[in-house]
Amino acid sequence: MSFRTVYDYTHSENGWPMCDRDECVIADVPLEFIDTAPIRRGDAATILGAWMVWYDRNVEEIVSPVWGWSRENLVRNSNHLSGTAIDLNAPKYPWGRRVMARDLIDRVRAGLLLFEGCVFWGADWTRADEMHYQIGRLEGDPVLVSFAQRLRAGHLGIYGPPPPPEYSEFVRAGFAQLLPPSRRN
Repeated sequence: MSFRTVYDYTHSENGWPMCDRDECVIADVPLEFIDTAPIRRGDAATILGAWMVWYDRNVEEIVSPVWGWSRENLVRNSNHLSGTAIDLNAPKYPWGRRVMARDLIDRVRAGLLLFEGCVFWGADWTRADEMHYQIGRLEGDPVLVSFAQRLRAGHLGIYGPPPPPEYSEFVRAGFAQLLPPSRRN
């Protein structure tokens, strides 16, 4: 593990220690464009990886390389320097401008509620950063740790075994006809 001081800061804006690239992983989620986004290993990677999947499924498709950990940043205490922030569809949402459509904003807000304060959205800053999502709790926070554990156990259907398929009443009735009469309900 290697941590560092960057621009005279030992911790980023959200309170996580600044780190080198070796503290980061690429999230293990089935998405394109994420191999450019190192994320702090452990609970941060679990949560931000899940956020990317949730966003891609429920807000809009991720169509450009995701930005994650960075060695340098224009913001001296940026959460990218601690590997606890990602930028999604960055070219579409320039820093400092509010351009996201209302229906997408509503979807993001719904997702933030599902993520129980573990993800913070940069659009809530005075200088909007609609592309930016970061870990919203301190490292080791019990809510963060519990939420990451639940995600790994299958909460929200992102990690863990896939849910069983849902079959319509007609499909079930069709399969029932294939069973011997003694096994039908």
